[in-house]
Amino acid sequence: MKSFLSISIVFFATLGSTFAQSKQYLKEEADDYFKVGRYWDAFFLYKDLAKVPEFQGDLSIENQIKNSSRAMYLWKKTEDYRAFRKYEIAKKHLGDLLVINPFDPNRGLYPRLTLEQANEMQRLAMSQRSPQAIADILTKAVKLYNLALDEGLKDEMVFSLIKQCENVLEKNQYSNIKQPTSYGINFEKEKEAERTRTVEIIKNL
Repeated sequence: MKSFLSISIVFFATLGSTFAQSKQYLKEEADDYFKVGRYWDAFFLYKDLAKVPEFQGDLSIENQIKNSSRAMYLWKKTEDYRAFRKYEIAKKHLGDLLVINPFDPNRGLYPRLTLEQANEMQRLAMSQRSPQAIADILTKAVKLYNLALDEGLKDEMVFSLIKQCENVLEKNQYSNIKQPTSYGINFEKEKEAERTRTVEIIKNL
């Protein structure tokens, strides 16, 4: 009898421990969903966890329910404003999303939105008839291209686009662009960084 009672106690203790572990696993799964940008899945899993007695009143769960809902809203707005070419507003929403989740898989879109805005400005400049307007808009485009690089964009095409703008600006009477151009400065920085990496690799061979 004592043996049966001991086995029963061990069984239920193990069962309770396993159940607790499974609930903790669900929380980790919800956290993983959130981290990789699966906000819809995370939202409903957090909602289910909030009904479990152990997690009722847990502020971290309640906050993640709110964060998941807001993340879905911010991403939708980012896509909508990008589609309407409202790049500044799209970046604002994406920036707010990245505050909530710095690991969002779409974080690389942030400098891309700046690049798209710069492309738009460059096309707009080329459609102008006034040399003054061309100079003003192309100058803004160059600043945006450089901003995209500062934001971490890794695309050598940007240097060519900057060069295109600056070639036009150099011939424009309303532009005060001087040599060396930002294209030349940034290009040399990239080349110097590449040379440094090559030297380090050779040293480590």
